[in-house]
Amino acid sequence: MKQLLYSFLFIYTLTIAPLWALQENEITSFMQKNMDVATTILRDTTLQKSQKAEKIFSIFDTIFDYALMSKLAVGGKHWEGLTPEKQKEFSHVFEETLKISYMEKLDLYTDEKLIIVKSEKIKDSRIHLTTHLIKNKEVYEVIYKFYKDASNNWLIYDVDVLGVSIIQTYRTQFADFLAKESFNNLIIKLKNKDSQPQ
Repeated sequence: MKQLLYSFLFIYTLTIAPLWALQENEITSFMQKNMDVATTILRDTTLQKSQKAEKIFSIFDTIFDYALMSKLAVGGKHWEGLTPEKQKEFSHVFEETLKISYMEKLDLYTDEKLIIVKSEKIKDSRIHLTTHLIKNKEVYEVIYKFYKDASNNWLIYDVDVLGVSIIQTYRTQFADFLAKESFNNLIIKLKNKDSQPQ
């Protein structure tokens, strides 16, 4: 079930494409609107899996802060020791890793629903949007974590599924790897995984 939840985690977080900075009071309405858009794409039997993914990626690329997610996943100590070029390279590879993970699970979609339960302002620059994933009358909590950037745009930097942070999960995995291997080897490992046929 956790694997299934991770697949829908991206289905519903990749769904906001405002042409302007997303304001605090717009988060819930934009999320709800674009959840429906993503669901429609997933239900379209005329589209191939790659086409569905491409359409959804074109939406969510505007709302995820991959650079910040990459930094948080690696951890400040490792991140600050990297050159700007290496940081950029890792951000790209990590973004591809997330997308590959999402594509691998597209076929698991049946007819799950996601409803927004509440929006909670944790502090001035942090908002948690709590949603419930409903499958066969069972309810699972998914929390989308937004932050406000320097341009006053609200972006997603992490998602909790069943109380587990995606970024923290990657951070633990990367820390274990980097305790024994170099950062270059981590990038190579992720690149090799991303290049595998789906």
